Amino acid sequence: MKRRRAQTLMRDGLHYRREAFRHGLSLLGFEDKTYIGDPHPGDLLVIWNRSFRGAQEAELFERAGAAVLIAENGLLGKGRNGGNWYSLALHHVAGAGGNINHGGPSRWDAMGISLAPWRTGGTGTLILGQREIGEVGIKSPPAWAERTQEACGGKIRKHPGKHAPTTTLEQDLASVEQVVTWASSAALQALMHGVPVFHEHPAWVGAGAARPLAEFGQEPKRDDAARLEMFRRAAWAMWQIDEIDNGTALRHVLGMNDA
Repeated sequence: MKRRRAQTLMRDGLHYRREAFRHGLSLLGFEDKTYIGDPHPGDLLVIWNRSFRGAQEAELFERAGAAVLIAENGLLGKGRNGGNWYSLALHHVAGAGGNINHGGPSRWDAMGISLAPWRTGGTGTLILGQREIGEVGIKSPPAWAERTQEACGGKIRKHPGKHAPTTTLEQDLASVEQVVTWASSAALQALMHGVPVFHEHPAWVGAGAARPLAEFGQEPKRDDAARLEMFRRAAWAMWQIDEIDNGTALRHVLGMNDA
């Protein structure tokens, strides 16, 4: 029987993150490999997002029946409450299409995050621009925010990864009636603040608590049960770096708790 191998493909400039993944995987019995050219079932590829070289490697592993773990910044912000958060899911980013191993309500409930009452007033629409990078089919199309503004009106908040913001997200959310997103983690924060959301990517992690953009103009979705269930699922894709380093996060995401 071949031993399970793991290839962790991260940028060289971020050793602290890569080493945490490698250490956590070693605790789960994975053999660390610089490169695996002949993946087989049981092997694992760990990549940041799924673009450029990572996408090619992911396809190689998946064709061989091996697993692909996609890491990204935390769904509610990488530095939330002073932590060091990451999102983890299998095969695609957790924010849009990734396989999240839902472990029930306990993780979200233990976080103690309050969900504000739904806003029923406000003025105007806030469109959340994105960076237009990442996996083909998941990243937002070019000029998506501008085209959406032409169709729906409203104000664009440019992605802080592309443009230094002059206002905080909370300030931009303070008085708006609703938010429109492609598949933004910032829209999850809007939902936390009780601001209704319309989304365009069908596999967005927050879709269950929002309405598709095709329904823009209708009464926004304000469903407490759907919002809570969405966050209870999303919480299993949100992990701190120490949980990755000690293997807890990786064990759960890979489904090894039930093995």
